[in-house]
Amino acid sequence: MVSIKRLGVFVTLFRFVKWIVVTDPRRALISIGLNMLQGVFPAIQIYMASRIFGQMMHVYDGTSGVRPLLEWIAAWASISLLSTLLRPVEALYTERIRQEMEDSLLRQLQNKAARLRLEAFERSDFQDLLTRARRIAGPGQFLNLLWEFYRMLTAVVRMVSIALLVGTWNVWLLLALVIVALPEPIAGFIQAKSAFFLKRKQTEPERVMSYLAGTLTSRAAAKEVRTFDASPWLLRRWETLYRGVADTLYRQERAQQYTRAGLSGVGMLGLAAGAGWTAWTVAEGSLSAAGFGAMLFALQSMQDGMQQIVGRLGFFRDRLLQIEDLFIYVDLQPEEPVGGEAADSSGLGDIRVEQLTYRYPQSDRDSLSGISFTLREGERIALVGSNGSGKTTLVKVLLGLYEPSGGSVCYGGRSLAQLDLKRLRDRSAAVFQDFTRYAFTLRDNVGLGRAERIGDERAIREASALGGADEVAGALSDGFETMLTRQFTGGTDLSGGQWQRVAISRAFMRDAPLVVLDEPTAALDPKAETDVFERFAAMAGSRTAVLVSHRLGMARLCDRVMVMQGGRLIELGTHDELLAAGGEYARLWSLQSQWYRESVIPARP
Repeated sequence: MVSIKRLGVFVTLFRFVKWIVVTDPRRALISIGLNMLQGVFPAIQIYMASRIFGQMMHVYDGTSGVRPLLEWIAAWASISLLSTLLRPVEALYTERIRQEMEDSLLRQLQNKAARLRLEAFERSDFQDLLTRARRIAGPGQFLNLLWEFYRMLTAVVRMVSIALLVGTWNVWLLLALVIVALPEPIAGFIQAKSAFFLKRKQTEPERVMSYLAGTLTSRAAAKEVRTFDASPWLLRRWETLYRGVADTLYRQERAQQYTRAGLSGVGMLGLAAGAGWTAWTVAEGSLSAAGFGAMLFALQSMQDGMQQIVGRLGFFRDRLLQIEDLFIYVDLQPEEPVGGEAADSSGLGDIRVEQLTYRYPQSDRDSLSGISFTLREGERIALVGSNGSGKTTLVKVLLGLYEPSGGSVCYGGRSLAQLDLKRLRDRSAAVFQDFTRYAFTLRDNVGLGRAERIGDERAIREASALGGADEVAGALSDGFETMLTRQFTGGTDLSGGQWQRVAISRAFMRDAPLVVLDEPTAALDPKAETDVFERFAAMAGSRTAVLVSHRLGMARLCDRVMVMQGGRLIELGTHDELLAAGGEYARLWSLQSQWYRESVIPARP
């Protein structure tokens, strides 16, 4: 089971800085150094400005020549020019680091998703975490985060350097200003935390809003939304959710702005008091007019810097907490064992299931309970039952997609916990009822059944001939090179039956000793359905095969039939044995066969 634990903002900050440095040490250190240098420049410029004002007064009263004044002006201009020239250099270094970090991040996200058990994706808290992790990994988000980090670093260095400059003039004034100004950033830090956790609570409503917006605008739902005129209801529901989220965020923002305004007022009073005290020192004669101008400028710069830090602090704290979600996701322990025993290279052996129980995450009842049977190697078995009986769930457990909550599943005498699941899946193939329709070419859609052989033309053609995708290719203008979506230029859409042939061909591409077909003929006409069953029987050969279906006619192609009801295995035997027993299977057989008897179906008046 996936465990989600918080890290803390300071641990997150440390890991983020470490990540920057480790990604590209040379560029990272140069970039950080340039940003810190940009923070020091204002203090240097203030100091130089004070010397320029002083020299101007000396020139005015005749106690000094013009040359020292020009030298200080040249030095001040050089620093200003250097600061300007270094900005694009720093921006280029930052962009390259951003690209490398984003590449590393996306690869980690994708690899992690492939390594986590399927159960993780069934949990709402995991979906919330994944949504937030994707959000920070979205286009432009990482660049914004890096910029905020560097701008915050520059602002802090600027504040510290100017504060040190003020301290060289009067340490008591510096101390008083710090005491007056400190509450505002502290309050901003606390407010940013509360704002983030409020936004985190809004993740699920925002996911619902995203779903509603997608339904209103997606091509897949467009026909039904228009047919049933559902858009007004969908829009009203979206607006209700949006207003609830927006009003909550507005109330929090209003309270925070009032607090910031009050603390900013206190800071301004402190600045005014500092300016007044500085003016008094000039009147007393302990500070020159040039020194007063520099001091006043330094105080104003400190105030501006504090405002900048406070303004960025909330955003940066919010971003750090988002990065925390990203690190939490990356730190999730992969629950796909990769170091267990490999499945036998020639097959999987008998599959023995004993007292199997399975319960979905965050559910209070078992979906499978007390199931026991043995599927002999090379046997074909039909898995039948009404909707919700647990057929698909059982198949996913057999394939290692779900981890049993109780009991055991053994392949050739080795339990799932002992097997390398990656290698187990390498020896199995499946066509699920909700199979994936990749927005790729027909060739790629079939080839993905065995991705490492996606360039093997012969294997793709053979799999397509077995599954019927060759007939689909024959009906397309570009054959196997046709893009199977209208989302991209030159693409086309397939019918449900055509897609089913593609999915079955993809399973045949895998050439695995265990084959599972979960409702493989749901979108096919009777003739095509019969064709698939015949192909399935021919393809199965010595393979172990599980065929899940509502339609009982195909059960006669299988060696045995398993009947599921309410998450339990209630009958197991051959087609003839179960009919003779007169149980649930016989009842379902009789019920389905009645639809084909003219006497049962009344003629239309």
